[in-house]
Parts: sequence; structure tokens; C-alpha cells
Amino acid sequence: MKIILAVLVLAMPIASQADRLIYPEGSVKLSHKSGNSLKHISDSLGLGLNPSEFQLIETKESLLGKHMYYKQMVNGVVVEEAEVVVSLDSSDQVMKVYNNVVSGNKKTVESAVPLISQSQALELAWNHLQVNGELIEAPIARLVYSKSLNLEYRINLSVSSPAGHFDLTVDAQTGKILSSVDAALPRMKRASLPARNKSAAKFKSFTSALKDLEAKNFAKSVQFLGIKVNGSAQVFDPNPVVTLGRYDLQDTTPLSAFTQAYRNEDLIDITFANGVYSLRGPNVTLIDFESPKVAPSTSVDGSWIFERKDPRFNDAMTYLHLDRSMRYIESLGFTGSKAVFTKALEVDANGVNGDDNSHYIPSSRRLAFGSGCVDDNEDAEVILHELGHAIHSHINSNWRGGDTGAMGEGFGDYWAASYSYTTEGGNVGNTDWAFKWDGHNDCWPGRKLNTYTPYSASTTYVAHGANNAHDELWSTPIFQAFKELFNSGVSREDIDKIILEAHFGLGSGVKIPDMAKSIVRTAKALFPNKDYDQVYERHFKKMKML
Repeated sequence: MKIILAVLVLAMPIASQADRLIYPEGSVKLSHKSGNSLKHISDSLGLGLNPSEFQLIETKESLLGKHMYYKQMVNGVVVEEAEVVVSLDSSDQVMKVYNNVVSGNKKTVESAVPLISQSQALELAWNHLQVNGELIEAPIARLVYSKSLNLEYRINLSVSSPAGHFDLTVDAQTGKILSSVDAALPRMKRASLPARNKSAAKFKSFTSALKDLEAKNFAKSVQFLGIKVNGSAQVFDPNPVVTLGRYDLQDTTPLSAFTQAYRNEDLIDITFANGVYSLRGPNVTLIDFESPKVAPSTSVDGSWIFERKDPRFNDAMTYLHLDRSMRYIESLGFTGSKAVFTKALEVDANGVNGDDNSHYIPSSRRLAFGSGCVDDNEDAEVILHELGHAIHSHINSNWRGGDTGAMGEGFGDYWAASYSYTTEGGNVGNTDWAFKWDGHNDCWPGRKLNTYTPYSASTTYVAHGANNAHDELWSTPIFQAFKELFNSGVSREDIDKIILEAHFGLGSGVKIPDMAKSIVRTAKALFPNKDYDQVYERHFKKMKML
């Protein structure tokens, strides 16, 4: 029998697409005398929020100020994907408000006391997947209200068979599985979800799998000690197609054709311990957590001088380009209290079951790269694309819903292609291609950054939707604006300050016009005496995004 507790949710406005992202026209300042920051801001802007229904979860800093993230609560439980984010400048002036709360209709909601326990919900999710493999990482189960105010468990299960990083939703009162998706963010669309095992006799119990994982983690719990030193590697930068200007290269091209494409680069702050060098640094740590079981390579002299088609080459490529890009982000001012990344990313350079794909896993914030056809991490554009997902996740932990699927893919393509454009030979040839080595060949078609399809407010833009057209819809205006600005003498650094800063102060459910508006406003705020905002505005209007 379902237990219901009558609770009245006070009326509050749901943010429409038009007013979800608010920039105050007049002066609104945080009042330290009011005793309640959110109440003062809500009253000043006429938002109609009841501050007692919100909890300040986190405060982040960025180049322009600080951002206060308030989660909506009912019965002391978080309403998933319902929040108000208030952004303040250095003088406590309100810069913007992102308002994404539930409907104001008064209704009866379920008790916050579920009939299904957390452990039962995990068992139900495990059995639904029909797992016959191992847990890859510790499972997560969170009790939340959905935006329709249904009491649910949101569960993350990463397992080896069926291989995937699954997000499941379980009704907390009935135990019904409401949804199940592989939530890893892949470079290109997967053909289908992993098949579940139909033989119940082969199921592995969740309890035994959890014990196995705990024992394995305990065995690894001894800290990896050592000193930080520099090593060296032979790599592609960004890839042989760009470096050699050869668009005829295929995975089967003889190795001798790539000789002139290699570059010698330093591997910064790798670890040296007990006479062995390993690719473990302050920004990137190579580990093995996915199939195939390939331990990260090590070195006895600190050098990784290998050629393509060698997993050790992939390891060096992965470490170098992730570490370099993360240090670049720090150089833009996102460091200290403003840092995007506060600890090293864990990366499996030889994972994804060896498939021709790569992915980012939001629940664990890990990356993994596959090796089908052209190995994904032979192309720095693939590596940087996946880092793009990590950037979103670390700036905005609620980056989901709305058009974030397509924008996540489009931004990753932008982050990769804009870097390539600034390398030697990168501004000639097919500059509007993403994945110029990994794709656009016999392996897969790749993607483009010059698809001029108008935005439609009636469409939800999802990752890889409409045969990648959704991804390209977002990458096109931001990359074309990048090229225009860069070619006119604006530094890559100033352009990326705008793009990264614009992502702060947003929550879940972001739509393309929200993000476009934020970029234009951020460009004006960071560079008030330049016309950068007008460049972005023109490109967004061309796509009917503003």
C-alpha cells in the first residue's frame, strides 16, 4: 500500500525558456543585512521564490565573480534538476540569475519516507540489468524528487557485463524501474544499448559484486608514492592529417608515411618511484578500469618513444594532450579558488571494450578511449573532445536536460578543432572538420563545424541527433566566431576565456538560446571596449538562436 503524506508546495513560477536566464536591468545587490540572500534577490527581481524551500548547496568562483547554487527541496529532499543560481560580481551586484524551479501548482506529494530502501533499489537496478560481470566502480543511489514530484532513487551502476555506465531511475514507493540508460557520453552514437544476459543462472548477485569491489579497492588503497619529474614522448600534435596536410591517410597506410608527423614533447610532472616512471600527474592519472585489461605503460628512463599502433604511444598521447589542455585552462585564470579541475582526471587510455569510440562518464568523472580502426587517442582532437565533456561536468555538475546533449558534443568538437586550428598547418585545408584523422576516412565520417541549419525552439537538441546535425548546430556558430575573431588578431586565450566563463552560473535544462545569450553577455562583461559580443551575436542570429 502506498503511504502518502499531504504536503503543500507553495506556489512559485516555473521559468520559461524566455525568462529562465535573467539579467537584471537595474541595480540589484546582495544585502548582507537582510539575513536571507535569496529572499532579498527574489523580492528585488520579482521572482516569487519561497527561500525556505531552497538550500545553498555550493558557491563557485570564476573570472567575473561568484555563483551561488540553491537547490529546491521538498520534505528535506532535493528536487532533481530544480535550482536557482545567483551570479554576483566582485561588488555583490547581481550579474544574472538562472531560475529552473518546479511548477507553482499546489499539489500533494509523497512522503519523503520511501517504501523501498536504498539497498533494495540497488538490487532492483542490478537485477534489471541482469548483470553477470563485475562492478567497475562504487555504485551510487540518491533519493530525490523528480520535477513532477515523484519520490525516486537515481542510481549509477558501472559494470563490466553488460558493459556500460548506467543511470537508472527506480520508483521509491513501488520499486518499478522507470528508466535505464547508458549514461557515458561517447564520441559518436552507439549502435544500441548493451544486451542484457537472458540466463538468470548466470546472474552475479549485487552483494557479492560489491564485496569483490571493496576488496579490490582495499588492495589498491596504498598511496602511490613518488616524486614529480618530467619525461619525454614521441607524439602527434594534433594529428598526422593536419601536420602533413595529407587527407588521403588511412588506418592501413604504411607506418613509414607517418615519420614526419611525429613530434618530441615533454611529459610534465609524471611520477618517478622505485626506479619506474608512470603517467600519473597532478592533472591526469592513467589507470585501467575498462575492458580490455591493459595496464598503463611505464618506463625505466622516462621516455615514451613509440609509433602509432602501439598502446604505449596512445598512453603518451592521452597524458600529454589532456595535461597540456588542463594547464592551458589554468593559464586563463581558472586556478586556485577559480579552478575548473581540482584533482587529477582518471583515464583509461585503452578501454571502451576496444571499440571504435571513446567516452566521458559523468558519475565518476572518468575518461576512456577505444582503439577500433584508427585508435581514438592517436588523434588529439578526440582526446580534447572528451575533455570538453569533463569541462562541462566540472563547471556545472547539473549539465543535463534541455539541449545540453547536443551542446556538449558541439562544445567538445569546438574545443578540439579550435586547438587544431592554432597548430602548425591547422589553419589550412579542411579546417571545418572535427576529428580530421580519426574520422573523415574509411573508419567513420567524422563531423563538421559549418552546418548552417536554423535553430528551432520546438526541437530538443540531443547528442548525435539527426545524424549529428544537432551537435553541428551548436559547434558551427561558436567555431565560426572563433575563426573570425582569431583571424582578426584576437588571441585564442581571450576567446576561450569568454567561452569557459559563460558556462558558470547555469544549472540543468539549459537551452541553446540560454547558452548563446550567456556567451554574448560574458563577452561584453570581460571585454567591454571590444566588439567581441557583436561577433558572437551575429553568428547566433544567423542560426536563429537569438
